[in-house]
Amino acid sequence: MATQSRRLLFLLGSPVVGVYAIHRGLTTLEARYAALPADDSTSSVALRTPGSPSTQHSPHIDIYSARIPVKALLARTNNPSDPKNSDNATLSTVWAQSVFGSRIFRLEGRIFGLFAAERKFEPGDVGNTPEAFNPVSTNSDCTAGRDEGKRKLLHGALTVERPPSLNSPHGLLVSWKMPDKPRIFFEKIARWGYPWRLMSGGRHELSVSEPFMIPGRDEQGPFVEVRFASAHDYEIFSEEGELKDQKTIPGWSARLHRGYAMAILDRAVRELMAGH
Repeated sequence: MATQSRRLLFLLGSPVVGVYAIHRGLTTLEARYAALPADDSTSSVALRTPGSPSTQHSPHIDIYSARIPVKALLARTNNPSDPKNSDNATLSTVWAQSVFGSRIFRLEGRIFGLFAAERKFEPGDVGNTPEAFNPVSTNSDCTAGRDEGKRKLLHGALTVERPPSLNSPHGLLVSWKMPDKPRIFFEKIARWGYPWRLMSGGRHELSVSEPFMIPGRDEQGPFVEVRFASAHDYEIFSEEGELKDQKTIPGWSARLHRGYAMAILDRAVRELMAGH
């Protein structure tokens, strides 16, 4: 009887401990990374605009940032002492490579690789080639689709919509798409009264601010603000009323999504600073 009681206590207690650990982890990340406003100072219009503006809206846009010395990014360039490497396009490229080359994204890529055509436990393209995030060359003269020539990352899970360039201060923009089957399933049961729906897809933006100094830390500066931003798109259903009343994922799931974005930023920054 005592053995059975201990087993029951373990079975009942383990989920509680797991939920508490997740809550504590999220609380720590939330205290470390405050959400930034979604405006022109932190993100591009392209991030904040749904993939199909006439039929979708983006109720969840989350932007987080961290301050790091510029030299931590320059250390990952071929010539850290070259002043030309301090332009925003180069720094944004290095930051994006650091994020997609982090342990979190490389693990994601390996998992996607198991389901890709190659069936290999490898991360795929993470922007670490000489071409970085630039469009891929194509021999076709026709435009077979909207993604023609766009670079695919993590075995096609992400599509590069805008590579870092000197013409934009907002860095890299990538998009992703939710498979139709699970999205449509939740849309159907939402019509029957289920209170939530899945997103249709979304975008990530990885950008770097202009360099600045921090009083009292002159010997470490200049610094930049590195950002990781996410936007989720949802289909609009007229029967659900105003945009504020449209169904989305539940609050606890949205918190997990925000926590995951913070964890991605946190891991990339830690790996950057560890190698500095």
